[in-house]
Amino acid sequence: MNKYKIAVIPLDGVGKEVIPIGVEAMQKAREILGGFDLETRFYDAGVEYAGKTGKMAPDNLGEEVAKADAMLCGSAGHYDVEMARTEYPAYRIGAPVAQFLRGGLGNNIGLRPLKLLKGIDCPLRNKDEIDVFLVRQLAEGMYIHPGHMIGDNAAYDTMVVTRKTTEEFAHACFKIALGRDGRRQDGKRMVTLGNKHGAVACFDFYRKIFAEVGAGYPDIELHFTQVDALAEHLIKDPDRFDVIACENMVGDIIGDIGAYITGGMGITPTADIGGVTPQFRPNHGTFPRAVGKGFANPFASILTAGLLMDTLGNDRRDETLRAGARLITKAMERNLSGGGPRTRDMGGTAGTREAAEAILKAMETVGR
Repeated sequence: MNKYKIAVIPLDGVGKEVIPIGVEAMQKAREILGGFDLETRFYDAGVEYAGKTGKMAPDNLGEEVAKADAMLCGSAGHYDVEMARTEYPAYRIGAPVAQFLRGGLGNNIGLRPLKLLKGIDCPLRNKDEIDVFLVRQLAEGMYIHPGHMIGDNAAYDTMVVTRKTTEEFAHACFKIALGRDGRRQDGKRMVTLGNKHGAVACFDFYRKIFAEVGAGYPDIELHFTQVDALAEHLIKDPDRFDVIACENMVGDIIGDIGAYITGGMGITPTADIGGVTPQFRPNHGTFPRAVGKGFANPFASILTAGLLMDTLGNDRRDETLRAGARLITKAMERNLSGGGPRTRDMGGTAGTREAAEAILKAMETVGR
């Protein structure tokens, strides 16, 4: 029996409420299916931790996380509504922990599966299924190199992309496409690079590298599209896409559009991989308005746990872990399509715990 160590870092805000529920879902899958074991260990870090201790995380957090097979994390940021109105100094100490868990541990490839589950109302007309896989480059591009203010009259940022990192990113995108069934429109396996080529040199460089790497994957079609057209087409007809590849900032924006059309932030999982220990976290942030109120949506945390099991299962060739991920997805769809409890952001009235219990109960039903 394979045993996996999972580092659990709820960080700030509602993460402390919903991330443990993701752990419950993984342990429920283990209980029902067997065939693997999970050792979970919780760690405190983030802005609230910084406010209490003056540092972003325990001194040995990096060392401890490096020993784990995966991380299940929340988001770092303000955890109280009033903090949003102030320049709270703890943020400058606590927020960098999120960057450390991603870039500091070498996780430079963002997995953003955009899948509409059965039972979720889609804002797009006549659409009851969406299955697109967005891959976001995290190590370079915008957001990475700090910008500078020039007095009160100007500011500038620097964007840098390199061959080695872009090649690794491109290979990851094509390999993901190889493992999928193609786009829903016609089953064609393809990678669509969305950027703004012709206007930005770094994006022209992206196009050059993807064309070179794509030549080594003759079974995968490579398409190029401008990001504004990509945003429009993703909303109008997501079935035309299979795998979408984007630079860091572009991927951030397209990822939020994808989250909207597949159920919202409260149900969207993400993963950052490629480094020492892969990180998995819900797409939503700290949601300070919901802290302690009991109405935060736990579904993104549960589905993130499923993404963790599926990704780790693929990497370690462990079918039992992948079966656990499928069990979580089936339970979620059974609950939602059967009119089960859902939280207010999804048009329901259930609280966090009620919604979570419904999924755990559904796991028992579909798994036995």
